[in-house]
Amino acid sequence: MAPSKTQDLETPFTTGAIGTDVPFWRSYIAGRPSPTEDFFELINDYHTKHGDPNTGVAHDVGTGPGNIAERLAKYFDHVVGSDVNDAALAAAPAIVSKEHLQRMTFVKSPAEGLAAAPIPEDVGKGKTDLVVVSECMPLLDAPKALEAFHTLLRPGGTVAIYFYARPIFTGDDADKLNAIYDKIATRICTFLLPFKGTPGFPFHARGAEAMGSWLDNIEFPASHWSNVQRHKWNNDIPLLFNSKEGYDFEIERVDRTGPEDVKKEVIDRGFWAEEWDAERVAGYLASVYPNYRKKAGERYSEIEQMVEELREAMGGSGATRTVSFPVVLILATSK
Repeated sequence: MAPSKTQDLETPFTTGAIGTDVPFWRSYIAGRPSPTEDFFELINDYHTKHGDPNTGVAHDVGTGPGNIAERLAKYFDHVVGSDVNDAALAAAPAIVSKEHLQRMTFVKSPAEGLAAAPIPEDVGKGKTDLVVVSECMPLLDAPKALEAFHTLLRPGGTVAIYFYARPIFTGDDADKLNAIYDKIATRICTFLLPFKGTPGFPFHARGAEAMGSWLDNIEFPASHWSNVQRHKWNNDIPLLFNSKEGYDFEIERVDRTGPEDVKKEVIDRGFWAEEWDAERVAGYLASVYPNYRKKAGERYSEIEQMVEELREAMGGSGATRTVSFPVVLILATSK
């Protein structure tokens, strides 16, 4: 069978994950940071204080194998997870606990097409209380996606969009460790070039604009949304996985924020803090750039050498350092 157009089209963060199995998704989840519970409590607190705070149905967009959707089950009676990746959705029953799986529905659909997706009527259009968009908004056509989310939500429902980027080393030798990480990630990104002139370039350009703008390029029309809040943690660091030198095009910052948007910015190197060793960093990079080793070929030895450099700088095999993250969260109420 010939490769599908989806497989031919290389897009940021996702191409190497197409057609992968349960072990891949377990590794993917293990390699990624886990949002702290108080982060979801912040979302829930906003939801209960704005609009009509029902807790019947939540919808996790870009759910992958359902790990974030499962986190929402603590706060909502039923959770819908949607994704375009068949393999990720097929892995969900092996990832999500049986207890929570009974209160979940998984649907294949692009985010922009959710208004026409085959979601059961009682948990679909106009019946959804919260839409969470985890780590995929830069890849989406924002106006079309927001229109679809608005169609899903009941009046007074909440949309919560969040994105995180590179780990930030803290403590002793933080500057040195961050520089080594950036060197590794940027070199990996160059293995994926070119972006310009390829079918996937519009997606790379869209993603880079969103990340480079800290999602401020996403406009929330006042006709559909109110109470827009834009939370940023550690925004003294670019919301990128690697430096701009890894791209073959310029990244422009775009600001489409509204005059009534509430902006909250905090520098907190304890935010989402985790203890990582060099292997965890390597696993994170493999989850961000899932097909890079194949692209690198013999050049992969360069990455092995740089990871060893990072390991030694961290204190040797098994040594851990505290990392934090740049994170953005946008909250808005549906009219």
